[in-house]
Amino acid sequence: MLTEEWLHCNFITFGAAINLVPMPKNKQFNETDVLDKAKDLFNKKGYNGTSMDELVQATGLSRSSIYDTFGDKYSLYIRSLEHYKNQSKAIIEKAMEKIISPQKKIHFFFDNVVQDILNDRGRKGCLMVNATTELAGADTKIANIACINMEEMEEKFLQWVKEGQAAGEISKSFAARSLARHLYNTITGLRVTGKTKPDKNFLKDIVKTSLSILDV
Repeated sequence: MLTEEWLHCNFITFGAAINLVPMPKNKQFNETDVLDKAKDLFNKKGYNGTSMDELVQATGLSRSSIYDTFGDKYSLYIRSLEHYKNQSKAIIEKAMEKIISPQKKIHFFFDNVVQDILNDRGRKGCLMVNATTELAGADTKIANIACINMEEMEEKFLQWVKEGQAAGEISKSFAARSLARHLYNTITGLRVTGKTKPDKNFLKDIVKTSLSILDV
């Protein structure tokens, strides 16, 4: 029979054992904030130019916290790239909510890219374009992310072009798909050119000429 003394003694022992079991640590940081900081560093220095020590300093996290939450440097880079892609998409969609005209959406998109280039004082450029030029040729996963981004942008341009052609705002001299690919290619080139010469008139001239193909 279990005596009261036995129960009391073993309850204390059991309780002590529970206290010895390590409790899971609560994260004391916001993952989105960390990804923003990592994204900015990767964009400034590139993947190969960024060290773990620099990521520790930029994010304010310890190495163990980075590894526990995001994995190694490569995994953090992938997360940062996906975060940048989703963040950029959400920002532009929010900005375009009140624009009805398909052609005006395209012009707004290009104007936004030009302004983004001009605001980029450090000439870091676009993280997606930088990842493509630095790593896509040697890394299948990066190449796949870049390809998906390209296809998503092409489809968005295709949607606007088709709507614009149906409304009589955009020329039908070229197939909608061809125009969409032209627009994507121009955006990518604009990003690269902007790192070399972030001059407003220079960039605006490129945009004006490139978008003239849409005119009816």
